[in-house]
Amino acid sequence: MSYIRQLRKQHHITQAQLAEKLNVTQTSVSQWESGRNFPDIKTARKLADYFGASLDQILAPHSKSKDGKDSHMPYIYADSPYHQGINVNKIGELEMKRRLIDVFDHLSLTAKTRILERAEAYLEVELFERENKLKNNFGDNENSPQDSVPRT
Repeated sequence: MSYIRQLRKQHHITQAQLAEKLNVTQTSVSQWESGRNFPDIKTARKLADYFGASLDQILAPHSKSKDGKDSHMPYIYADSPYHQGINVNKIGELEMKRRLIDVFDHLSLTAKTRILERAEAYLEVELFERENKLKNNFGDNENSPQDSVPRT
């Protein structure tokens, strides 16, 4: 059982009721609970606030232990730089990437595909915006340095 489902049951609400509170579909709630998908960051924040949980608890994967109980698997690793006294500012980015990879590994193929498609779209938009900014700053306008040199 996922932590979201566990929290929902503790609060004695149905998937439909939770979906209505978050302005999402019941199918979305079902997918989060089954581990086929994860809520987006804004919705995850709403879930955490509603249930009084942390984002880590909402987004961290869960597994069934041998006794059949749900086990929350936090993103704190024994070999993490946070536990080795290493400057966290230098290693923080790598730790966040490691967390993302861990979450990604627990997603269904469909969820992974959706994430990769969205990331590709964001990258295309970012590259397009950077290219336009460079063009506007350095050359495709009428006041470019080449045009301002008097010709004799």
